[in-house]
Amino acid sequence: MLTLASCATQKGGSTRKHTMQQKAQVQLTFDQHQYNIACQLKAWKNELIVLSVLPMMGIEMFRLEATPEHITVVDKFNKKYAIVTYDEINQMATTHITFKYLQTLLKKGENNISMNFTAGSHILQLTAKLQEAEYNTLDEPQYINLKKYKQVNLRNILPI
Repeated sequence: MLTLASCATQKGGSTRKHTMQQKAQVQLTFDQHQYNIACQLKAWKNELIVLSVLPMMGIEMFRLEATPEHITVVDKFNKKYAIVTYDEINQMATTHITFKYLQTLLKKGENNISMNFTAGSHILQLTAKLQEAEYNTLDEPQYINLKKYKQVNLRNILPI
């Protein structure tokens, strides 16, 4: 899925890059509660992976941006965001997660991805069913502008 060519072309002064786009149905189980969520994945090889959570009529409510350095979790509805390092995530994850690991998961083209996290007495399980990937050429990675959001601790966004 993420077998993206590293080449970029110059057109009109802007760099165009190959990207992968994919729809996903994510099942999130938090303790005893289960949520089914429509999502969209976009990835720019070695730069950015974006998971947009679109629970109602295609409106982005949450967004996760994974870069090689960290993951940014954005709650667009409540205008909050948190930046989390991979070390912090790996304290909760049962699998060692890195940016390269996430890229490899997508690159394998598997239709089902499953991850488990624990925080205190809470258990979070994420299962994703991915649809066929589409490959496009877009401009530079589309990072969210965080100026209109308040930075908080991850616990202020996710109940962990």
